[in-house]
Amino acid sequence: MSDHVDSVKSYLRLLEGWRETSRAKGDDKMVATYDKRIAFMQAAVDEIEHLRRITKPIPASYGDLSDLPDELIKELTGIKVDDLEQQVFTIIKAGGAEVDLDSVLIELFRRFKVVQTRRYLQNKLWRMAQKGLIFSVAGKKGVYTADRPEADTAAPRAAPSPFDDFDDDVPF
Repeated sequence: MSDHVDSVKSYLRLLEGWRETSRAKGDDKMVATYDKRIAFMQAAVDEIEHLRRITKPIPASYGDLSDLPDELIKELTGIKVDDLEQQVFTIIKAGGAEVDLDSVLIELFRRFKVVQTRRYLQNKLWRMAQKGLIFSVAGKKGVYTADRPEADTAAPRAAPSPFDDFDDDVPF
């Protein structure tokens, strides 16, 4: 089996068979034990499949678009996301509120076995922020988030005037 989830599903089928055997024997205590184990393992499988589905990379090409309505096809611009952008976005999204450049470098290697130079990745992050894929954290250099920052609610201050330091008193 190529996938660990498939192995767990196979084991679940075994447990279900053993549960039915226990049920046929009238062993209600074992049936209850199997029910609990099956429920826990099925919940784990469901969660893993859900996480895989929502973190699935955006494909570089869209493939067959024949199932899409004409209204949606008209709205598509054909922008492609490269692999590194997808990997970086996945790391930043998984990182929670804030992720710094060092963390992205480390996680790129740990998760994807990709080694990038600091300067190249810094430029990539800046370009992604300019596109609106990720966002810079205000006041923190080299720190990014996948969540759009809330608008600043403070009233804007007036810019200082070059004449602020002059006295109002006329000397004559």
